[in-house]
Amino acid sequence: MNDEKLLSKKEILENIEENLISSDDIEEDDASEDYGELKEKKLVTDKQDPTVASLYLKYTNNKLILQPNYQRKFVMKATVASRLIESMLLGIPIPVVYFAEEEDGSFSVIDGQQRLTAIISFMQGKFLYNNKVFKLTGLNVLKELEGKTWKDLSDSQIEKINDTPIRSIIIKKESSDDIKFEIFERLNTGSTPLNEDEIRNTIYRGTYMELLAELEENEKFNKIVDKPNFKNRMIYRGMILRFFAFKEITYLNYKPSMKTFCNKHLKQFRNMPVEKRTEYSELFKETIDKVYTIFGKNAFRRMTKVEGKNDYEWSKTRINMALYDIQMFGFTRYDKEALIRHQDEIRDKMFDLMVNDEDFISSIEKETSNTATVNYRFKKWLDVLDDIMKQEVNNPNPRCFPDLIKTEMFNEDPTCKLCGQRILNYDDAHVDHIKPYTNGGLTIRENGQLTHRYCNQHKSNHE
Repeated sequence: MNDEKLLSKKEILENIEENLISSDDIEEDDASEDYGELKEKKLVTDKQDPTVASLYLKYTNNKLILQPNYQRKFVMKATVASRLIESMLLGIPIPVVYFAEEEDGSFSVIDGQQRLTAIISFMQGKFLYNNKVFKLTGLNVLKELEGKTWKDLSDSQIEKINDTPIRSIIIKKESSDDIKFEIFERLNTGSTPLNEDEIRNTIYRGTYMELLAELEENEKFNKIVDKPNFKNRMIYRGMILRFFAFKEITYLNYKPSMKTFCNKHLKQFRNMPVEKRTEYSELFKETIDKVYTIFGKNAFRRMTKVEGKNDYEWSKTRINMALYDIQMFGFTRYDKEALIRHQDEIRDKMFDLMVNDEDFISSIEKETSNTATVNYRFKKWLDVLDDIMKQEVNNPNPRCFPDLIKTEMFNEDPTCKLCGQRILNYDDAHVDHIKPYTNGGLTIRENGQLTHRYCNQHKSNHE
């Protein structure tokens, strides 16, 4: 029996928070921002009790999508899958399954993919993910069925499974995308819930999502981020989306939350034409190439002070998304050759901001999605880049020592000339003007001395 109804935003939130998940699990800034924008939107749901046989028919007719690209792969153990089949034969109800109705009328599994995959695998005689024969194993009650396949069951047992009803909630295609996003986030209360990037792949499926899936394979992007778990959970795609959103909308028009900001952009260009897709693809590849050329594998990572020492070191694993935003966005404004001509000063300025500018440090570490914070860090870095790139290419006395001089000094004697201690990290080394640049000191080797960045920052700007 169909039970279709139109729910208000208030009813949706009340029902979900009461039955599915605590509001404590929702980030405060996201929840407050989203509620204001979504309060007038609607969600259309449909309750059904399809039989296993009808769902299997949908699957064979390509109307039931068991593993949409946002879902994780099948991970249910054979014994657990076997006991699920045993439960059906014993008449034990199957937990509720959630579907999203697509534009073509097909159903994508939102919650219950593992259970449905196990059931259909058994009916087909082999596991869908590896083609191994599905034989019942580890049964607790119907031990006489141990080692049996679908074809080994009696007619009455097959009928029992085929006629098993599965309570289903369908999120109808008429529902607001933003409301669906909210619902899907809260539905996933299992041991490994879907993240927002995985959820986007079911709500906003289209040519844009296909582009993100293609670009996440970019070699240099993978070398920089180097976090397979990010890629497996589609966070790579979310990072690329975030870059495009800021490039298209700009930081000047950013409003929290970051999730909503990205979702709006994705929804607008969900089915982008070939020309736009090509434009985006080339932009990303060119930009990531520039970033890799200038910052290498240290791109998007913080340099921080070593506690109790005058040394700084790179974060080995953590990706700082605030740095990612400004490094990617900033380099879209200049061609690669111009950036290379100033790469030493660009790197040096970025290092100094990360370790010496308290306001900047705060903007990439605290309340990073706040509008004022986002605007501050973008403007700060863009102004720094603009100042660097305005310089004459053949400036007879550039402010920053070339990397070649720093390398020569470090290789000859990696000792800080101010504190006398060894400099352990090359990127922590800084070539300081003996006679200050502001007092007319020349940027030549004879007027340079190798120091810790920390020591140089705390050195008086006098001869």
